[in-house]
Amino acid sequence: MFSYVTKLAVASAALTMLASVHADNCGGIAERPPTAELQVLAYNDVYEMKSVDVDGSGIQVGGPSRVVPFAKTLKKKYENSLVLFAGDTMSPSLWSAYFKGMHMVDAHNAIGVDFACLGNHEFDFGIDAFLNVSAKSKFPWLNANAYEIATDKLLRGTIPNAVKTFSSPTMGSFKVGFFGVMYDMQDSSKGMKWTDPIVAAKEQVKYLRTVEKVDFVIALTHQFLEDDNKFSQEVAGVDMIYGGHDHSAMLQTQFGTPYLKADLD
Repeated sequence: MFSYVTKLAVASAALTMLASVHADNCGGIAERPPTAELQVLAYNDVYEMKSVDVDGSGIQVGGPSRVVPFAKTLKKKYENSLVLFAGDTMSPSLWSAYFKGMHMVDAHNAIGVDFACLGNHEFDFGIDAFLNVSAKSKFPWLNANAYEIATDKLLRGTIPNAVKTFSSPTMGSFKVGFFGVMYDMQDSSKGMKWTDPIVAAKEQVKYLRTVEKVDFVIALTHQFLEDDNKFSQEVAGVDMIYGGHDHSAMLQTQFGTPYLKADLD
Protein backbone atom coordinates (compact mmCIF):
# COMPACT_ATOMS: atom_id res chain seq x y z
CA MET A 1 0.00 0.00 0.00
CA PHE A 2 2.23 2.78 1.26
CA SER A 3 5.14 1.88 -1.02
CA TYR A 4 3.24 2.68 -4.20
CA VAL A 5 0.13 4.53 -3.20
CA THR A 6 1.85 7.87 -2.89
CA LYS A 7 3.28 7.55 -6.39
CA LEU A 8 -0.04 6.52 -7.87
CA ALA A 9 -2.03 9.00 -5.84
CA VAL A 10 0.25 11.86 -6.82
CA ALA A 11 0.12 10.78 -10.45
CA SER A 12 -3.67 10.84 -10.39
CA ALA A 13 -4.15 13.30 -7.58
CA ALA A 14 -5.60 16.00 -9.79
CA LEU A 15 -8.85 14.13 -10.23
CA THR A 16 -10.66 16.29 -12.76
CA MET A 17 -14.26 15.20 -12.86
CA LEU A 18 -16.78 16.27 -15.45
CA ALA A 19 -20.26 17.31 -14.42
CA SER A 20 -22.91 14.86 -15.55
CA VAL A 21 -25.05 17.55 -17.18
CA HIS A 22 -23.78 18.77 -20.55
CA ALA A 23 -24.98 22.12 -21.89
CA ASP A 24 -25.47 22.85 -25.58
CA ASN A 25 -24.69 26.31 -26.91
CA CYS A 26 -26.83 28.11 -29.44
CA GLY A 27 -24.78 26.69 -32.29
CA GLY A 28 -25.69 23.13 -31.37
CA ILE A 29 -22.15 22.16 -30.37
CA ALA A 30 -21.81 20.72 -26.89
CA GLU A 31 -19.86 23.01 -24.61
CA ARG A 32 -17.16 21.57 -22.41
CA PRO A 33 -18.86 20.62 -19.14
CA PRO A 34 -17.68 22.34 -15.98
CA THR A 35 -14.88 20.61 -14.15
CA ALA A 36 -13.79 20.34 -10.55
CA GLU A 37 -10.41 19.27 -9.25
CA LEU A 38 -9.92 17.09 -6.17
CA GLN A 39 -6.58 16.03 -4.76
CA VAL A 40 -7.00 12.41 -3.64
CA LEU A 41 -4.73 10.16 -1.60
CA ALA A 42 -6.09 6.62 -1.81
CA TYR A 43 -4.69 3.49 -0.20
CA ASN A 44 -5.78 -0.03 0.70
CA ASP A 45 -4.75 -3.33 2.32
CA VAL A 46 -2.69 -2.08 5.24
CA TYR A 47 -1.91 -4.56 7.98
CA GLU A 48 1.41 -3.41 9.43
CA MET A 49 2.57 -0.40 11.42
CA LYS A 50 6.17 -0.75 10.28
CA SER A 51 7.86 0.38 7.08
CA VAL A 52 8.67 -2.03 4.26
CA ASP A 53 12.12 -3.04 3.00
CA VAL A 54 12.14 -2.73 -0.80
CA ASP A 55 13.42 -5.94 -2.39
CA GLY A 56 15.94 -6.52 0.39
CA SER A 57 17.74 -3.29 -0.48
CA GLY A 58 17.60 -1.91 3.03
CA ILE A 59 15.61 1.07 1.76
CA GLN A 60 12.59 1.60 4.00
CA VAL A 61 9.42 2.97 2.45
CA GLY A 62 5.85 3.37 3.57
CA GLY A 63 4.48 2.90 7.03
CA PRO A 64 1.90 5.18 8.65
CA SER A 65 4.57 7.39 10.22
CA ARG A 66 5.80 8.30 6.74
CA VAL A 67 2.36 8.79 5.25
CA VAL A 68 0.91 11.00 8.01
CA PRO A 69 3.00 14.09 7.11
CA PHE A 70 2.31 13.55 3.41
CA ALA A 71 -1.45 13.41 4.03
CA LYS A 72 -1.36 16.44 6.32
CA THR A 73 0.59 18.43 3.74
CA LEU A 74 -1.91 17.44 1.06
CA LYS A 75 -4.87 18.65 3.10
CA LYS A 76 -3.12 21.84 4.17
CA LYS A 77 -2.06 22.75 0.64
CA TYR A 78 -5.29 21.84 -1.15
CA GLU A 79 -8.69 22.82 0.19
CA ASN A 80 -10.34 20.26 -2.09
CA SER A 81 -8.57 17.12 -0.93
CA LEU A 82 -9.57 13.66 0.23
CA VAL A 83 -7.98 10.66 1.90
CA LEU A 84 -9.71 7.39 1.04
CA PHE A 85 -9.12 3.87 2.34
CA ALA A 86 -10.39 0.89 0.33
CA GLY A 87 -10.48 -1.80 3.00
CA ASP A 88 -8.49 -4.58 4.73
CA THR A 89 -6.67 -3.51 7.86
CA MET A 90 -7.71 -5.55 10.91
CA SER A 91 -5.43 -8.48 10.05
CA PRO A 92 -3.22 -10.39 9.28
CA SER A 93 -0.19 -9.33 11.30
CA LEU A 94 1.54 -10.37 14.50
CA TRP A 95 -0.02 -7.43 16.31
CA SER A 96 -3.50 -8.16 15.01
CA ALA A 97 -3.61 -11.48 16.84
CA TYR A 98 -3.42 -9.53 20.10
CA PHE A 99 -5.10 -6.21 19.32
CA LYS A 100 -7.85 -7.58 17.02
CA GLY A 101 -7.35 -4.75 14.55
CA MET A 102 -7.49 -1.92 17.07
CA HIS A 103 -3.80 -1.15 16.56
CA MET A 104 -4.49 0.14 13.04
CA VAL A 105 -7.27 2.57 13.95
CA ASP A 106 -4.88 5.15 15.39
CA ALA A 107 -2.87 5.00 12.17
CA HIS A 108 -5.87 5.68 9.94
CA ASN A 109 -7.10 8.42 12.26
CA ALA A 110 -3.68 10.08 12.21
CA ILE A 111 -3.52 9.88 8.42
CA GLY A 112 -6.86 11.69 8.32
CA VAL A 113 -9.03 9.24 6.41
CA ASP A 114 -12.25 10.83 5.18
CA PHE A 115 -14.03 7.66 4.07
CA ALA A 116 -13.28 3.93 4.14
CA CYS A 117 -14.94 0.79 2.82
CA LEU A 118 -14.95 -2.74 4.19
CA GLY A 119 -12.48 -5.44 3.20
CA ASN A 120 -12.65 -9.18 3.80
CA HIS A 121 -10.17 -8.99 6.70
CA GLU A 122 -12.54 -6.73 8.62
CA PHE A 123 -14.38 -9.95 9.53
CA ASP A 124 -11.42 -12.05 10.71
CA PHE A 125 -12.28 -11.60 14.39
CA GLY A 126 -16.06 -11.44 14.11
CA ILE A 127 -18.63 -8.68 14.03
CA ASP A 128 -18.00 -7.40 17.56
CA ALA A 129 -14.31 -6.83 16.83
CA PHE A 130 -15.20 -4.74 13.80
CA LEU A 131 -17.70 -2.76 15.86
CA ASN A 132 -14.89 -1.87 18.27
CA VAL A 133 -12.78 -0.66 15.35
CA SER A 134 -15.65 1.29 13.83
CA ALA A 135 -16.48 2.96 17.14
CA LYS A 136 -12.91 4.24 17.48
CA SER A 137 -12.62 5.35 13.85
CA LYS A 138 -12.85 9.10 13.25
CA PHE A 139 -14.24 8.45 9.78
CA PRO A 140 -17.28 6.59 8.42
CA TRP A 141 -17.08 3.07 7.03
CA LEU A 142 -19.11 2.93 3.82
CA ASN A 143 -20.95 -0.31 3.14
CA ALA A 144 -23.89 -0.85 0.80
CA ASN A 145 -23.94 -4.64 0.48
CA ALA A 146 -22.71 -6.42 3.66
CA TYR A 147 -25.56 -7.52 5.94
CA GLU A 148 -25.74 -9.16 9.34
CA ILE A 149 -27.62 -12.45 9.02
CA ALA A 150 -29.20 -12.09 12.46
CA THR A 151 -30.95 -8.82 11.62
CA ASP A 152 -30.96 -8.80 7.82
CA LYS A 153 -29.71 -5.23 8.05
CA LEU A 154 -26.50 -3.55 6.93
CA LEU A 155 -23.57 -4.20 9.23
CA ARG A 156 -23.69 -2.01 12.31
CA GLY A 157 -21.00 0.62 12.45
CA THR A 158 -21.33 1.32 8.72
CA ILE A 159 -23.38 3.61 6.49
CA PRO A 160 -24.24 2.97 2.82
CA ASN A 161 -23.23 6.38 1.47
CA ALA A 162 -22.07 9.87 2.30
CA VAL A 163 -21.99 13.31 0.70
CA LYS A 164 -19.36 16.02 0.99
CA THR A 165 -19.57 19.56 -0.36
CA PHE A 166 -16.63 21.36 -1.96
CA SER A 167 -16.19 24.57 -3.94
CA SER A 168 -14.25 25.55 -7.03
CA PRO A 169 -13.76 28.69 -9.15
CA THR A 170 -15.39 27.01 -12.16
CA MET A 171 -18.39 25.37 -10.49
CA GLY A 172 -18.85 27.22 -7.23
CA SER A 173 -20.28 24.85 -4.64
CA PHE A 174 -20.47 21.22 -5.74
CA LYS A 175 -21.37 17.94 -4.06
CA VAL A 176 -19.55 14.62 -4.22
CA GLY A 177 -21.30 11.40 -3.26
CA PHE A 178 -19.48 8.35 -1.91
CA PHE A 179 -20.46 4.73 -1.37
CA GLY A 180 -18.68 1.46 -0.63
CA VAL A 181 -19.14 -2.16 -1.71
CA MET A 182 -17.14 -5.37 -1.41
CA TYR A 183 -17.21 -8.83 -2.97
CA ASP A 184 -19.44 -11.65 -1.72
CA MET A 185 -17.31 -13.71 0.66
CA GLN A 186 -19.92 -16.52 0.67
CA ASP A 187 -19.08 -17.34 4.27
CA SER A 188 -22.08 -17.45 6.58
CA SER A 189 -19.87 -18.58 9.48
CA LYS A 190 -18.96 -14.93 9.95
CA GLY A 191 -22.59 -14.09 10.63
CA MET A 192 -22.65 -12.06 7.43
CA LYS A 193 -24.14 -12.19 3.96
CA TRP A 194 -23.49 -10.05 0.92
CA THR A 195 -25.67 -8.84 -1.92
CA ASP A 196 -24.43 -8.34 -5.48
CA PRO A 197 -22.06 -5.33 -5.35
CA ILE A 198 -23.09 -4.18 -8.83
CA VAL A 199 -26.78 -4.18 -7.93
CA ALA A 200 -26.02 -2.38 -4.66
CA ALA A 201 -23.83 0.14 -6.48
CA LYS A 202 -26.53 0.97 -9.00
CA GLU A 203 -28.97 1.61 -6.15
CA GLN A 204 -26.49 3.93 -4.46
CA VAL A 205 -25.75 5.85 -7.65
CA LYS A 206 -29.47 6.34 -8.25
CA TYR A 207 -29.98 7.60 -4.71
CA LEU A 208 -26.98 9.92 -4.76
CA ARG A 209 -27.82 11.35 -8.19
CA THR A 210 -31.58 11.73 -7.81
CA VAL A 211 -32.14 12.31 -4.09
CA GLU A 212 -28.91 13.94 -2.92
CA LYS A 213 -28.43 15.66 -6.29
CA VAL A 214 -24.66 15.18 -6.21
CA ASP A 215 -22.51 16.42 -9.06
CA PHE A 216 -19.99 13.58 -8.89
CA VAL A 217 -19.87 10.05 -7.50
CA ILE A 218 -16.85 8.18 -6.13
CA ALA A 219 -17.04 4.45 -5.41
CA LEU A 220 -14.85 2.62 -2.90
CA THR A 221 -14.59 -1.09 -3.70
CA HIS A 222 -12.85 -4.11 -2.24
CA GLN A 223 -12.96 -6.94 -4.74
CA PHE A 224 -10.98 -8.91 -7.30
CA LEU A 225 -9.56 -7.27 -10.42
CA GLU A 226 -12.04 -8.98 -12.74
CA ASP A 227 -14.89 -7.76 -10.54
CA ASP A 228 -13.66 -4.17 -10.75
CA ASN A 229 -13.36 -4.53 -14.52
CA LYS A 230 -17.00 -5.62 -14.70
CA PHE A 231 -18.03 -2.97 -12.17
CA SER A 232 -16.40 -0.18 -14.18
CA GLN A 233 -18.27 -1.30 -17.30
CA GLU A 234 -21.71 -1.94 -15.84
CA VAL A 235 -22.23 0.72 -13.16
CA ALA A 236 -23.10 3.97 -14.89
CA GLY A 237 -22.93 7.30 -13.13
CA VAL A 238 -19.68 6.72 -11.22
CA ASP A 239 -16.86 9.17 -11.95
CA MET A 240 -13.99 7.35 -10.24
CA ILE A 241 -13.40 4.04 -8.46
CA TYR A 242 -10.82 3.49 -5.72
CA GLY A 243 -10.33 -0.20 -4.99
CA GLY A 244 -8.41 -2.75 -2.99
CA HIS A 245 -7.87 -6.48 -2.42
CA ASP A 246 -5.47 -7.49 -5.23
CA HIS A 247 -2.24 -6.19 -3.64
CA SER A 248 -1.18 -4.87 -7.05
CA ALA A 249 -0.75 -1.20 -7.89
CA MET A 250 -2.61 -0.11 -11.00
CA LEU A 251 -4.51 2.69 -12.67
CA GLN A 252 -6.98 1.16 -15.11
CA THR A 253 -8.78 3.25 -17.71
CA GLN A 254 -9.61 0.88 -20.57
CA PHE A 255 -12.80 -0.82 -19.38
CA GLY A 256 -15.12 2.03 -18.44
CA THR A 257 -15.01 4.17 -15.32
CA PRO A 258 -11.33 4.54 -14.36
CA TYR A 259 -10.20 2.83 -11.18
CA LEU A 260 -7.11 3.08 -9.03
CA LYS A 261 -5.67 0.40 -6.75
CA ALA A 262 -2.56 0.51 -4.60
CA ASP A 263 -0.60 -2.56 -3.52
CA LEU A 264 -0.31 -3.31 0.22
CA ASP A 265 1.49 -2.21 3.41
